[in-house]
Amino acid sequence: MKVLIIPEDPTLDAHILQPIVERLFEDIGRKARIEVLQDPHLNGIDQALNPDMVRRIVDENPMVDLFLLMVDRDCNRFQNEAKVTAREQEHSGRLLACVAIEEVEVWMLALHRESLGERWNAIRSDCDPKERYAEPFLREQGWLSQVGKGRKRAMRGLSAQWKSLLTVCPELTTLRERLQGWSAHPPESR
Repeated sequence: MKVLIIPEDPTLDAHILQPIVERLFEDIGRKARIEVLQDPHLNGIDQALNPDMVRRIVDENPMVDLFLLMVDRDCNRFQNEAKVTAREQEHSGRLLACVAIEEVEVWMLALHRESLGERWNAIRSDCDPKERYAEPFLREQGWLSQVGKGRKRAMRGLSAQWKSLLTVCPELTTLRERLQGWSAHPPESR
């Protein structure tokens, strides 16, 4: 099975999304070749949720079994959840989406909750957690000069923190359940 993750911007997000999606498929007992979309190189939420862009990505990748659209909710300032639902409906059976509350960096931060010195609910509900929490955390750790501005290094604890991540970020648990349902009835059997 081939899975293509559609991020808002693969430059940094890929280092968070790829290991999480790999672990989701491992969790449901499915082997998959997982890639993060690099071409076209999306640059922002407007491109990632643009119906013409998503249609182009799906059309140009006929060998992909499943597309995963994974974007930030951003306090839903831009109606991202409604747009994600529309993209799913337009590509029913081929595309599933997951909206990170509030940004994908929160999933990374969840692995380091003990080190953050902040209440998790404050981090999780902040409209700008990347700027307020993730970047300062990565800077304090001295990881900003590493791959993905430290995101790859920060995701090393994923295996040990997996169950905890699913507990504190329920949108990932929901995605796991949806992937399990999808894999039980993949498009070729629909």
